[in-house]
Amino acid sequence: MVRKEFGDHIRSWRFVILLAIVVLACAGSLYASVSALKAGQSASAASGEGSSSFLFLKMFTETDGSLPGFLTFLSFLAPLIGIALGFDSVNTERNKGTLSRLLSQPLYRDDFLNAKFVAGLLLIAVVIFSLGFLVMGMGLFTIGYPPTPEEFWRVVVMLLITVVYVGLWLNLSLLFSVRFRQAATSALCGIALWIFFPRFLRHDR
Repeated sequence: MVRKEFGDHIRSWRFVILLAIVVLACAGSLYASVSALKAGQSASAASGEGSSSFLFLKMFTETDGSLPGFLTFLSFLAPLIGIALGFDSVNTERNKGTLSRLLSQPLYRDDFLNAKFVAGLLLIAVVIFSLGFLVMGMGLFTIGYPPTPEEFWRVVVMLLITVVYVGLWLNLSLLFSVRFRQAATSALCGIALWIFFPRFLRHDR
């Protein structure tokens, strides 16, 4: 069942369009990071100063001011993937009448929900790690600076934390999908929280 849900997510136009938006946004932030790093390297070379430590990690955080950094874009847009994968997972099955047929089989309700969550989480992990390794590859190609083992493992840990973070949004959207009968209602609840919490936390700081 996990394989079926995973395939359904990949073949959906909603996921393809949302993934394209995230990739384009991250590509723009990558360009801004490369521009900032090259400008910083030129300034360091002109002043005779050595390169700073963890230069490769700055690919994920530095920016020239034209666009936010990669991590900023990822933390802002990645929850949309979790919301999009889960907001209609259960209520659509219920409205189509397929939920009762599924649960009439020798299938536990928990297994049904867990399969939807695991399939979505696997897809999220594939997307997040693909984007992260793409940034690493582009950084290696553009600035010609390979990551140290410590930098590499820091990036891997950061990507794992991002997967867990987006998985929380997926779990929340699944909860809304179980709670509300209409997919539009669960989507609005998820998007409302996605808009509210980052603003609230930023204001609290």
